[in-house]
Order: sequence, then C-alpha cells, then structure tokens
Amino acid sequence: MIRPATRADAPAIGEMHARAWTETYPGLVPAALFEEMTNPARRRAAWARNLAEPLLEGGTLVAEEAGAIIGFVSVCRARDAALGTAGEVSGLYLLRQAQRRGLGRALLAAGAARLMAAGITDAAAWVLDANHQARAFYAATGAVPGISQTGYHRETAVSETAYLWRDLSCIPPHHHTGPASASAAAKARGI
Repeated sequence: MIRPATRADAPAIGEMHARAWTETYPGLVPAALFEEMTNPARRRAAWARNLAEPLLEGGTLVAEEAGAIIGFVSVCRARDAALGTAGEVSGLYLLRQAQRRGLGRALLAAGAARLMAAGITDAAAWVLDANHQARAFYAATGAVPGISQTGYHRETAVSETAYLWRDLSCIPPHHHTGPASASAAAKARGI
C-alpha cells in the first residue's frame, strides 16, 4: 500500500532510509558520507525535520507491507535551478526485499501524481554516477540524462547526473506485485 507519510512515520522512515543506504551504497560513496547516511539516529532526526516542515505538502509517500515501511518517494519543487525542471524527485528508496516487484515504479508514479496535482509537469532527480542500478531504473521509466556535476554533501564531493522527465504525465500509474498478488498470479498461470 502506498500512502502519504505522516509525522508519526519519521522514526520508521529514518530506520528504513538508513537500511536502504546500507544495502545500496557500500563502496559507492566516500566513507564519511556512508557513515552519516547509514546512522539510524541521524536519519530519524532528519526525517522528523523533513516531515515537520515539508518542502511540498504531501510530498513524501511511503510504501507499506505487513505494517512496515519498505520504501518511500519524496517530491518537491526543484531546489536547484540547474535541474532545468519545476519539480524534483528528491529521494526514492526501497529496501532490497521490496525491489523488482514494480514498487519503485508505483512510488515514482505516485510522486509524479503529487507533483502534477501541485501544477508541476516536469521533474528531475539527481543520481549518483556510481549507482548504475538507479540510473537504469530511471532510464527505464522514461527519464533522460541531463547535466552532470560534482555535488557536495557537506564537504564530501560526489559525481552525479540529473535524470529528467520532461512530461510527468508519461509516467503511467503502476500497481506493484506484492507477495500475495505475485503468488496468486503464479497460481493463475499454473506455476
């Protein structure tokens, strides 16, 4: 189930965000950045701030399964004019166990719908150049590479590329295949 995040979700989103970084980024980012982003206490505090003062009201949506948050998307008005878009996908994270079931596409579609409801028709996301899986995902959803830059997270430099969706309406609504629906589909096919 995908739903808008509430302030009460901050601890669970923080824990999930730290875990997603632990699963995704070892060896892809400098050690200082990895250490900061995988610290659950820091992530919980950051999410408490993010949800208390959102950049776009209703701009964070979570994916829940069996009562646990397993992914999220955050969207807002573009914070960086260099993106060349009005909107931004500021974060899209899924736990490894939730990947490859369409949930990332479903979260992205929900984020795009939220942006369009705010009158925003295009968006971009900064993607670390070393994150080949995310780059392939965004390309598969219709995003095209834009400008590249060296971005800074405090003093830590990272190479990143903007992936752009020039028309958010081209991101179709997508329904993920959860564990229950996947087994039902397999049964229907006689597997």
